[in-house]
Amino acid sequence: MFKKSCELLAQKKLSIFFLESASAGYLSYQFSLSPFSGDILTGSLVCYDLKVKEKVLKISPAMIKKYSAESSEITEEMINKGKHIFKSDIYISCTGLLKPGGSETKQKPVGTFFYCINYKNKNYNFRNLYKGSPEKKLERLLKDICTNLVKIIKKKDI
Repeated sequence: MFKKSCELLAQKKLSIFFLESASAGYLSYQFSLSPFSGDILTGSLVCYDLKVKEKVLKISPAMIKKYSAESSEITEEMINKGKHIFKSDIYISCTGLLKPGGSETKQKPVGTFFYCINYKNKNYNFRNLYKGSPEKKLERLLKDICTNLVKIIKKKDI
């Protein structure tokens, strides 16, 4: 699905920008390996630390405290703020709990990821739970993002 998503972006002449927290640059790195990277990848911002979300993206500490750094609300806000700094056709943001040490709870265990895809000024929000090693979780995250990205671009039901 990754290859298909990159080919579709290139075919439609669409650029993509990543705002990554839990994935720490993994998504943009994978897209940089595509033979189409020069045509589709605008760039990325890794905002693993809260201070990057607060100082660069200007997400309020009060909002982070209210929802937690790993939440659907913060993931969407990363795009809302990032769109004013970076220019691209598509934005993808990601937060989550790759490993213990974040805001995990019984309702939001380790392995919970939130990602948001913005296309044509519409946000699509997703929440998934992944099991396995950190590497396996990231591989599954990439696959799911690419699957939903293709559906969104092709305007299929998601």
